[in-house]
Amino acid sequence: MMNTAPVVVIALDGVPFSLLKGFFERGKMPRLKQLAGRGAFKEIVSVQPPLSAPAWASFLTGGPPHEHGILSFTERDARSLNWYTPNAAHLRRPTLLQKLSDRGKRVFSMNVPVTYPPGKINGISICGFLGPDLDQGVYPPSEVPFLKSSAYRIDSDVNLAKKDLGAFLEDLHTVLDKRLEIARHYALRERWDLFMVHIMETDRLHHFTYESFRRGDGDMIRLYDDLYGKVDRFIGWMVDNHPEDSRFVLLSDHGFTVLKREIYLNHWLWQQGYLRFTHPRPANLHHIHADSRAYSLYPGRIYINLSGREKNGRVTAGEYEHLRHELTDRLLTLRDPVDGRPVIKEVLPGESVYAAVELTALHDPLFSFYPDLLAVAHPGYDLKGILWHPELAAKTVYNGMHGFDDAFLISTESAVCQRSGSIVDVGREVWALFDEEDGVPA
Repeated sequence: MMNTAPVVVIALDGVPFSLLKGFFERGKMPRLKQLAGRGAFKEIVSVQPPLSAPAWASFLTGGPPHEHGILSFTERDARSLNWYTPNAAHLRRPTLLQKLSDRGKRVFSMNVPVTYPPGKINGISICGFLGPDLDQGVYPPSEVPFLKSSAYRIDSDVNLAKKDLGAFLEDLHTVLDKRLEIARHYALRERWDLFMVHIMETDRLHHFTYESFRRGDGDMIRLYDDLYGKVDRFIGWMVDNHPEDSRFVLLSDHGFTVLKREIYLNHWLWQQGYLRFTHPRPANLHHIHADSRAYSLYPGRIYINLSGREKNGRVTAGEYEHLRHELTDRLLTLRDPVDGRPVIKEVLPGESVYAAVELTALHDPLFSFYPDLLAVAHPGYDLKGILWHPELAAKTVYNGMHGFDDAFLISTESAVCQRSGSIVDVGREVWALFDEEDGVPA
């Protein structure tokens, strides 16, 4: 008999497998541990680079970044040198929400990144942190008055963390409490074929507190227990208020590690003579001098200033491969200016990360979208893409950063866990649950 029970996806942004394992060993998060006992609990990997936007786009589409087209939070147009923030309008593949709607399924999505601008779906979509406001980020718009009157917010005030950590943590709880309250409201409102809620507050917490938590600070451990306890009680409530045969999938989009130092690659490129500017305080790509040979976007994506592809390109096709090899070799010698440790773990050709097939035409519009090189840092180093910073490295209020591995997956559906090693796989396997339900071979 086909299983038509609801599929419930609870996305915990930036939650490491190792952190949850530690909670379970200390007797914390009992409802999540109980749910894991009904199925499987395993470690999965993210996408490269491990950012929320490309990772959740991979879940939503069941495809890797080179297929869905979201690589980071910032992209540039090579011809104009304008940069922009990619969103759902830039997706090259349909999402799980769209495909299920086309089959007449009722779907609900709350706070998931890369769902702004919202598409017209058979259900409700409330955008995540990349959406500017509720007026533009909710479908159908008729839900906006309820959300506003309920004091629902898309995200916490991250800038507050840079000024007053205590006030930020209080604000974080306020936003989380309201998110969970409104999620409960919608969960009870009707029967959904797919109900997906994304919790961003875990990621926000880690960025500003992870170092203290990992070194065993007692106050910070209690703070984590408090916030994760709320999440655990919400998970238990979701289990208790759904049919017994409901299919649960819980996952994160990447792991987390202690941030040792931020490294500003454009400073290094400038220092090494690869990058020049036309402005004393360059603020955008238009301030890159035409004599430049390379520049970087976050995180670790390096673009050659290639003639015929870039607006002011000067590097010829004949020089291209030599320059890529030269940059690769020199990046691998980059050292932490404080303790001398190597910063770069490996440097990958862009086509080996993003292209499904070998790209031979350097001027191909598709090729111009991908970075020419991707620098992958050793754990603890965040390769920033800010165009100008006066120093190569800095230690800021951020003390936690994303990791490629150590993400987690819990599912009551054993097949989802057995066939998933990455967030891309999980998206594909959730879709397969509905394929099997409708009699389509997985």
